[in-house]
Amino acid sequence: MAPHVRRYDEERAFPVAIHERAAAEGILNAAFPEELGGAGLSYTEFGQVIGELSAVCPGMTWTLVFNRGALHPVVAAGTPEQKELFVTRLLKDNGYAALGLTEPENGSNLLAATTRAVRTDSGWLLNGGKCMSGNGTVADVFVVLANTVMDNRKRGLSFFAVPRDAPGVTVSEDIEKAAFRCLPTPSVTFRDVALEPISLIGRPGDGEMLLNELLATIRIGGAACGTGIVAAMLKDALTWVGERRVYPDDRMDTLSHVQLTLGRLYVELCASRKLLDEATALADQGLPFGKESSMAKYHATELAVRASNEILQLYGWRGIAADHGVEKRWRDARALTIFEGSSEIQLLNVFREMRRMATSEGGL
Repeated sequence: MAPHVRRYDEERAFPVAIHERAAAEGILNAAFPEELGGAGLSYTEFGQVIGELSAVCPGMTWTLVFNRGALHPVVAAGTPEQKELFVTRLLKDNGYAALGLTEPENGSNLLAATTRAVRTDSGWLLNGGKCMSGNGTVADVFVVLANTVMDNRKRGLSFFAVPRDAPGVTVSEDIEKAAFRCLPTPSVTFRDVALEPISLIGRPGDGEMLLNELLATIRIGGAACGTGIVAAMLKDALTWVGERRVYPDDRMDTLSHVQLTLGRLYVELCASRKLLDEATALADQGLPFGKESSMAKYHATELAVRASNEILQLYGWRGIAADHGVEKRWRDARALTIFEGSSEIQLLNVFREMRRMATSEGGL
């Protein structure tokens, strides 16, 4: 990945060659259960993989791992037939899935989805639109959150697996972004898309429950990505300040300000890793981990922003030049505080759980 980071970023191109290499080595969909065609990586192992890859390029990493998040509702609640159709076959063909969660006017309020799926005699009729659909330009199937209507009554949110080639599905060109430039995030429109009954994942109204599970899962990825960025920036910064001379006889790493800055950031990185470890350990045990994944995602991504700001400042004008890669990590870190739920959403999640804990026997 490393030799191609700058090119894919500048060209805003999907990293096809990287995916072909990952598929050939059997790591493209390693986080899926073995019975579905993956390698059965645990949450802990998956987080470690994302951290290592994100240290090189978060955008490329996201394109490589997005299938696992997008297909989580099918893995968690799909029937054997749905898992075979939407997961196993897709992985066998090295295909791609994309999520349809975010809508242009709803921001972080995913529960206010205006996309609607109406029950018909032959299945469902889907209408609406989604934006910022990761891997959407290459996706073979979209996993879409929609309001469900049966017998003229709303039945809550539900997930639907929507084939890209279904009549009425329109995918826009990729949008230009400040960060994660090689990750395509188009808009997707659904106009009178007729879906067969097998497209409904779980039961009507299961969408909110599956959404909470999905978000907890992908926020582990966001936390791991943040720690990867910070670790890479600290490693490069140590080399830089060890070589850079600000005065004829003074290396930057002899200055107390530099030592204090990098030392503090490393302490915070270790704290982020501990939060991530706690979340993945709970997930691997099959225990609830929503609060822990929100805490880990918040801490790691906000740290990535602070670290990239402070380390960029140490580089001076070289920090905003493309040669050293600092400015790219700075851009990617900023996007992470918005992707997969903004920092504010994570704090709201934590507050609700904190308030519940305060009134329980265990307390805070």
